[in-house]
This record gives sequence, structure tokens and C-alpha cells, in this order.
Amino acid sequence: MIDTFANTVSGALRIAGRTRLPAVLLAFLAACTTITPTTRPTNVQGLEGRARAAEQNGNAAAAADLYSQLAAGVTGPLRINYLLAAARLFVDAGDTATARRRLTEARAGANPDQQKAITVLAARVELGDRRPQAALDLLATLQQPSTQVQSDAAAVRGQALFQLGRHVDAVRTLVDREIWLGDSASILANQRLIWDGFRRFPLTTPPAPTGDRIVDGWLALAPLASAGDADLRRSLLRWRETYTDHPAAGGLLAELLASQRTTGGFPKQIALLLPLTSNARSAALAIRDGFVAAHLGDTASRDTAIRVYDTALLGGQQAYLRAQLDGADFIVGPLLRPEVDQVIAQAGFVPTLALNYAQAEAPASRSFYQFALSSDDEARAAADSAADAGAKTAIAFVPNDPRGYRLKDTFRAEFEARGGALVNFASFEPGAQDAGAITRAITGLFNITKSTQRQRRLQANLGVPIEFEARRRQDIDAIFITVGADDARTARLLAPQLRGNGAGDIPIFATSDVFSSGTEARDNDLNGVFFSDAPSIVAPDARTASTLRDLQTYWPQRASQASQLRLYSMGVDAYRLAGSLYGGARSWPIAGMSGNLSLDDSGRIHRSLPLAQFRNGRPVPVDGTAPRAGGAAGLIGNR
Repeated sequence: MIDTFANTVSGALRIAGRTRLPAVLLAFLAACTTITPTTRPTNVQGLEGRARAAEQNGNAAAAADLYSQLAAGVTGPLRINYLLAAARLFVDAGDTATARRRLTEARAGANPDQQKAITVLAARVELGDRRPQAALDLLATLQQPSTQVQSDAAAVRGQALFQLGRHVDAVRTLVDREIWLGDSASILANQRLIWDGFRRFPLTTPPAPTGDRIVDGWLALAPLASAGDADLRRSLLRWRETYTDHPAAGGLLAELLASQRTTGGFPKQIALLLPLTSNARSAALAIRDGFVAAHLGDTASRDTAIRVYDTALLGGQQAYLRAQLDGADFIVGPLLRPEVDQVIAQAGFVPTLALNYAQAEAPASRSFYQFALSSDDEARAAADSAADAGAKTAIAFVPNDPRGYRLKDTFRAEFEARGGALVNFASFEPGAQDAGAITRAITGLFNITKSTQRQRRLQANLGVPIEFEARRRQDIDAIFITVGADDARTARLLAPQLRGNGAGDIPIFATSDVFSSGTEARDNDLNGVFFSDAPSIVAPDARTASTLRDLQTYWPQRASQASQLRLYSMGVDAYRLAGSLYGGARSWPIAGMSGNLSLDDSGRIHRSLPLAQFRNGRPVPVDGTAPRAGGAAGLIGNR
């Protein structure tokens, strides 16, 4: 109980420069009542609510008066807690004289843990009265403080050292303080203390290097903080060329630059980073064409400049840095995953929409977004469609490679989240054209092999021929299949064999790899198979037709490549996302040509996709959900 009380009291006294943190009194008021009987005024809840509201609205003086009223109506530890809250807020309001009186009142009845919190607050009062040495002397008297009290004391100590002109010691103290901070918001507040220290107490002469790269990086920022550099971004970019991995780069400095950006409107200059002279040239050109076509068709952003950088020539990192130095307000790209992995560590200075997912799952900078035509979205859509159709069990056929297993796991996770179970799976070699190998995988998974073995044993034991029809397992409601990227040929082998081995009444759900969008040939072998794909593929509308007309107008030599429609759509959506993300729009989902787009907490854009079914060899949009398991007519009636 004492430890809980100490932690919560010190939490209420947390210091972050002039930033006022929300009151956290209620958590420890109840705990304290088990130590010493207290009395409460009849309107305590109303007063507490008003005090919290005043504090949250930035009215520290009003909140301090309300906590003083609360302290006057109670006894015991509750009274001390209210007095400490009032003193903290009086310091925030600049009324150090009243803060001293509240601390004097609190000392009489405070327990040892509260006394330590009072000492830290008293040091902060001295700091407010421009007596930094007195603040340091008070903090030196602390004995065996809790971790939280140490953190609070370090914040005051760092600010006192800045006032005394001891910038190196101040930075060391606040850098070391981060070992006690367990969340990004607290670390960011600590970084603000350092920046504000440089801004309020400028360095007169540059200090000698300390040998500590983190400390020296902060000291190198001091001239920028105090000078109010008009071109802060360019100066920070030059600084980051030396301190590439400094913790301030993706935290405080990214926030400072974000605060300089105007909300609303469209970026004045967009950098588009694509590997135009690489093996991915075809995909890069399609995305570029869709992006530029969307821009040319957008009359509201005619003043926006688009600058294209070839990451194959410059390298991903160099292109990303060059775009920032050239004044980009928003960066789209890079496209290749290794390049995204390279630039993600540099993110934060300019809002960025990468055109692939980084390898790391953890969130990057808050202004780094990731958008990909991910087959994982299609696997999740397949699982959702199967569940919507009433399926409770499923099996999967996937390529024997990391991508195939990843998509199987994605399907499993989503299907299980919807109450289903993936009961088994089989794999095949990528690009397999061996019908016999596929048949063996299917019969093994359907338990047809075991059924045939039982028939043979029985026939051998009886010594006479037995009429026999092998039967598959009966516990399957849905089948999930995926093939290699652009490998619809394997799908044309797989689907008929599934039907031929007794799965004609089981809905088959697939990723978009089963469909070759650039051909007019009919895929009758795939009749009945469901798959999810971009709206521009599955259900093209007037916007899709308009985009294709624009492509024909601007790039007639490439507009006939219908197989690239998914990538054109991605380019169009990337342009629209750039405007939405830059302008601060958070109305999700956004209806895009590549899917209904939503943003998760890690900055990744996900696609919700429409469902289609092969009928008469061509995909047809499916309204609502797939037929329920057992609905054979709905699945294979158009063979």
C-alpha cells in the first residue's frame, strides 16, 4: 500500500517543463483511506470533477483553488494529497508564494513518502523563483527516493542546471533520466525539457565534445533552438547527417517540424521515389503513371509540384535525403521493401507514405505511413468471406515458400478470430505444373489416400473384388488456396483437381493471384472460385473508366497494359492518400481504387476488398456473401 501511495503521489507531481499533466488523484485517494480515517465534504465528487476539468482546460489557478477547497474539507492523507495537487498547480500558474504556503501546510501531516514528494515540489518552487542553486540543495537532501521520485527530481535538477548555465550537466541529467521513463509520451516530454532549456538559456560558447554521442548530439542542436532558424528543417537535416540515429530525430524534432506544417490543404511539393531503372521498372512506371494522372486530373491542387527520384540510381537512403533537402512537403515511396527498411530509421522530418511494408512490425515515426498491395489483405478477406458464408472449418493449399506459409497463417489468424478453425493444410512447389504431384497432395489432405488403402486391405483379406468409391473427409466447410504471384496457371490445375476429388460442394476462396487481369481469355477451369481483388478489377466504376482514359491520353504506349491496372490504381490511391495524410484528415475508411483504405495505429494502410466469383470463365462481383457450404449449384453451376 505504501509503495502504491508513493508511486501515485509522485505521479501527481510529475514535471514536464510548463506542460501540465492531468490530475491522477483519484487512484490514490481510495488507497489512502485504508491507512488513516478521513472525512470528505459532501460535494467532493463535484469538486474533483471541476478541478480535473479546469486542469485539462489549462486553467491551473482555478484548479489549484478547487484542490485547496477539497483539502479544507478532509483530514489525513487525503488532505495532504489535495494540498500537493494544489501546490503543483500554483507553481504551474506562476504563484510560487501560495505554492509555498500549501507545502508548509502539507509538511505537518505528511508521511515519509509524501515528504519526499514535498521536497521535489519545494525544489520546483525555488526554480520558479529563479533560485536554481536552492533547488539543487533541496534535491541533495533526498534519501532513498522511489524510482518515480528520482525521475521527478531529475527533471527539476536538469532545469536548475540550465538556469545556472551548466548546459552539459543539464543535458547529461535529462538524458540519464530516460532510464526511468517507460513510455514514448514521457520520453518526448523529457526531450522537450532539453530543447526548452536551450531555447530559454542560450549557450554563449560551444562546449567541448564530451565523447558521449547522445549528449554531443543534443549540444549540437543548441544553436538551432536558440536562433529560431527560419529554415529549421534544412538545418536539422544537416544535423542528422552527423547524428543519424540520435533519439531526438524521430521524436522531438519530428514534432517540431510537424508543428510548422499548416493543417489542411495539399502539399506544395511531393517527392515520388521509385526504382525506375531497376528490374521493377514496369511496376514503378505504372505507379508513377497512376500517381501523375491523378494529379493532372485534380483541379484543386494544380499548384502542387511533383518531383520524381530514381532510387535505382541514387539509392533509397540518398534519394530520401535528397527529396527532403530539395524541400519536399510530402514523400511517397520508396517502393521496394529493402529500401523501405533503409529509410524508416530516417523518418520523421517529412511526412512519408512508403509504397511497401517495412520488415519491422513496430510503429515508426508518427508521420511515416506504409501502403502496399498486400496479399495478406486478400487472405484476410478470404477468411472473412468464408466465415460470412457460415464456414466453421477450412483447409488450405499453399505454395511451399515463405510467402505461401505467411498467407496461410494470415488466413488462419483471421478465420480463427471469426470463430473458425483451419484443420489442416498441404503445400506444393511454386509454379508446379505436375498434375500428379498436386493430385497426391489433394488426396492426402482429403484422406482419400487412406480410404483407398483401407479398400485394398479389405479386398486382400476377403480375396474378392469389392465395388468401391473413395470418399473424402467430411469435416471441411471451406478451402483456401493461394498460388505464387502472377501464377494463375497453377490455379488452373489446382481448382479442377479439387472438384474432381469430391470438393465440388465446398466453397473455394483464393487470393487475386489466381486471376490474370491482363488477358481476355476465359478461365473456365476456375469457375466457382471466389477471390477478393481491387475494386478497379472486380467492380470498375466511372472513376476507373476516367483513370483509364487519362492513361490513354498521357501514355498511350502503356495504357493498353491492362495487367498493370492494380498498380495504376495504387498510384492513384497513393496520390489521394498523400493529400489526406498531409492535411490531417482522419476520416476512415477512404474509398480507393485499390480497396477501401483504413489506417491502423502503426501507420499501415490496409485494404478492405470486394468479393468476386469466376462464372463462365470471367470474374463477376458478388453482392453480399458467398453461398453457404454445400451450395454446389451456386459454386459450380457455370462450369
